Parts: sequence; C-alpha cells; structure tokens
Amino acid sequence: MDGQTGRAAGAVDVRAALLQALAAAPHAFEAFTALRLLERTHPHLPRWGCSTRPEEDPLRLRQAPSLAFAPRDVDAVVPATRTCPPQLRMFGFGLFGPNGPLPLHLTEYALQRQRSARDDSLVAFADLFHHRLMSVFYRAWADAQPVVQADRPEDDRFRLYLGALVGIASPALQRRDALDDDFRRHHAGHLLPMARNAGGLRALTEAALQVPAQVIGFIAEWMRLPEDAQLHLGVRSNRLGHSAVLGAQVRGCQHRFRLRIGPLDLASFRHWLPGGTQLPRLAALIRSHSGDTQAWDVQLLLRADQVPTLRLARSGRLGLDTWLGRRAWSVADADDVVVHPRAAMAFTDRPGPLP
Repeated sequence: MDGQTGRAAGAVDVRAALLQALAAAPHAFEAFTALRLLERTHPHLPRWGCSTRPEEDPLRLRQAPSLAFAPRDVDAVVPATRTCPPQLRMFGFGLFGPNGPLPLHLTEYALQRQRSARDDSLVAFADLFHHRLMSVFYRAWADAQPVVQADRPEDDRFRLYLGALVGIASPALQRRDALDDDFRRHHAGHLLPMARNAGGLRALTEAALQVPAQVIGFIAEWMRLPEDAQLHLGVRSNRLGHSAVLGAQVRGCQHRFRLRIGPLDLASFRHWLPGGTQLPRLAALIRSHSGDTQAWDVQLLLRADQVPTLRLARSGRLGLDTWLGRRAWSVADADDVVVHPRAAMAFTDRPGPLP
C-alpha cells in the first residue's frame, strides 16, 4: 500500500469514527462543533455554505420538528441508504418549533403526519431549505473564527490578513529566510508598531529560540568615516573643535545594540557559534523586527560548570569555545565570546551585507 492510499484509508477511518461518535452520543456535541469536525474530516469537499450542489456536502442537514424547546443541539445521525446520503438532524434552528418562524400549529401538523400517517413530505420539503440555511448560518460564524479558518491552511483568510500586516501576504515574500512565517503571524503585535522597543525584541528572541535573552543598548564602537567626510588639508575648511576630526574613524554608541544570550550549556552554546543553526534564525528575526537601521552583535554566556578544559589533539575552536587555563575556581559564567553577524552571513538565506 502506497502512502497516498494509506492516507485515504486513514481519512475514511476518521470519518467513520466521527459518525459513530455522533450517533452514539449526540448530546455531547454542539451544533457548530459537529459541523466543524465534519468539515475537517472532509478536506476534499467545499466548506459548509460554499458548495454549489447538495451532493458536495458530506451530510444532509435536517431539523427534528418538536413542540418542546430544544434540549440539546444534535438530535441524531441517520445512516446512509441506497437512495439517501447520511443525515444530521438537529433541534432548535429551523422553521419548526417554538423558536421557529412558522406558526406552532404547523409544527404540530408536521409531527402528526410523521407519527400517525408516516408521512414525511412536509418535513422533507422544509429540509430542502434547512440544509442551505444551516450551512450558511454556520459559515457566517466560522468565517469570523480564526481557529476555524486555520483548519484549512490553503483557504485561511485570517492567515492572509495577518500575513498582509507583517509583509508576507504574497507567496513570493514567504519562506524567504530562516524565520518561520507562522511565527511572524503569531507575533504580529510585536512587528506592527512603527516604534520598536527592546522589550519586544527580547520577547521575540525568547519565544523563537527558547533561550534567556537580554537587550543591551548603546554599545560603543568605532565607526568608519566616508572618504569625503575625513579631514584633508587644503581641500575643505574645518574648524578645530567643531567639525574637524583626526583620523578615519569616530567613536559612537548610538548605532549598535547587543543581545546577551544565556547562560547556556555547552551543547546549546555551540549551536550559537558561526556555522550553527541559531545565528541565521536570530539574524532573520532581528531583520524582521528592527530592520537594517542599527548594527548589532551577540554576547554568548556559557555556564561556569560547562566551560571545557583545553586539551591538545581534541576538538576546539580558538576564540570561540576554548579557554586557556582552568576556570573551575570561577563561579561566574563565561561571557568572553561576542559574535558579530557577519560571521553568520554565509549561512543566511537573504543575500546582502549584515550590519
């Protein structure tokens, strides 16, 4: 049996199990819950309320006429016959009953014809309308429920709305880097504001990468001056102490922030080093949150009891996960490793320089 045949057989088993559960305990299901489960177990059919013919719906929806107020939503499931598909009878919503729009004596007449004359013609005629009315009524509710929309990702309008808010509505913009698109949709609240803050970046980092994080701002750095901004004698006038700068670099702390990650164990620590799996995801996350307007780097904290002892002929990367001497006496976490995003440039999906 190939995989496709196995999946089809599994889907049939789920549908049969659902119908058995509905038939055995109809009181355990609300009307919308039952319709949603039926819709989920028939993904090859149109959604309720979207079909063009009754044959495209998994069941026929009918009302059980009653003079009493509805004791529950679902009355019963009627199995399929040679001439009729399976039916789902429900109380409450419909033309009959104390809450229906028809006069109550018509409900009494329909019940009398059913029980005394075994004549279902009036009820069957009303069920022609009930099927479509119930389907559209459910569709009006389901279209406003994001969770119900997610049952069919290929036809999820709420997913499209969230994608438009975070810039991934078009298929060409999806799956463009190491950050999952559903993560962007879920955390759209942090990605929508024009003014991004450190608290939002920290929350995103901890949620996406499952590590303790801290955002440190105003990291000092040397910034290289463009050639035309450097001091040249006899080329342009500069005032000492005002606009003249000696050298090709200036020191500033307004354009770089640092993410402090950890403390980590040794195995997790190595995943954050260049070539690991975490740096590309972090780079994509920061680009989605903060753009390319600021430079940044990552300071990795290794737990004190996880710092390895340097041994010759053993694996180790100088400047990354090797320390000279013994640190067994130290109770402080090792925070010597600072990784710049350029180290992860070769491992990101998006071309272009990183800050």
